[in-house]
Amino acid sequence: MKKWLKRIGLFIGVLTLLLAVFLSYAYFIEPRQFVVVEETLAVPNWSPYLNGLRVVTIADIHTGSNYAPPERVRYVVEQTNAQNPDVIVLLGDYVSEAKWDREARNKPEGTDRTELKIPVETIAESLKGFKAKYGVFAIIGNHDWYHNEQKIHRMFEEIAGITVLQNEIAEVPVNGETLRIWGIEDLWRNRQVPAAAFDSLTEKKNLIAITHNPDSLLQSPAGISIMFSGHTHGGQLNWPFFGPKAVFNDARFMDGHTVVDGKHVYVSSGVGTSVIPFRFRVPPEINVITLNAAE
Repeated sequence: MKKWLKRIGLFIGVLTLLLAVFLSYAYFIEPRQFVVVEETLAVPNWSPYLNGLRVVTIADIHTGSNYAPPERVRYVVEQTNAQNPDVIVLLGDYVSEAKWDREARNKPEGTDRTELKIPVETIAESLKGFKAKYGVFAIIGNHDWYHNEQKIHRMFEEIAGITVLQNEIAEVPVNGETLRIWGIEDLWRNRQVPAAAFDSLTEKKNLIAITHNPDSLLQSPAGISIMFSGHTHGGQLNWPFFGPKAVFNDARFMDGHTVVDGKHVYVSSGVGTSVIPFRFRVPPEINVITLNAAE
């Protein structure tokens, strides 16, 4: 009997040690890592004259979350500029709540509906200095509009010089062609993809859609070249053998490049953390995507 008790005690001790190592690594080490993921993709409805366009995607900064202070955001800006991007897109969720407020969405729009760890003005100041040949574009994520979408939109444009797109398309001349950036509202806002801006286009070509939630792809019209999204955080915990668990999104859209019904989406696992302050086998990242024509 004593022998079995010793074995059980040893097993519990080893298990406790492993858990402590896992939690320490996932909290203290991996969130402090940073990787630049580079990929080259062949996409439809894309002019060969735009081949080689470099797009840097940045998602889910969640400023103030575990190891995502303003200094970290400025580091992300520096590392982004070092990639010599043609276009920079920011994919939402810039804020981090100090506490969760279930009633936030019932409060009046245009007011600060949640308490933040880092003020919006400080976040916008931290995001100053992006350098991209053809522009820097952003959309609003679910945590952003839970807080104060109008304020974030205004601060980003006035302080950081970032163009925020909300159900509108920016057209940029590039090499004799027109590059189109379509900013789509967060899917959770109205559970739909407003397509009026897309429908009004006379030429549906060279179109990059940017939105927070990759599930938007399922409602998006055919004709986009590629959609860039975040929201998933890559699951934050990528378990050996089992992989990450899709809690808030379609499991097909966890991380990286996916094609569904002929439509392309690329999902970034982002920079910060949300809900839980851990990352395991999903280090903070930015993505450098080079786009070429599929034909």
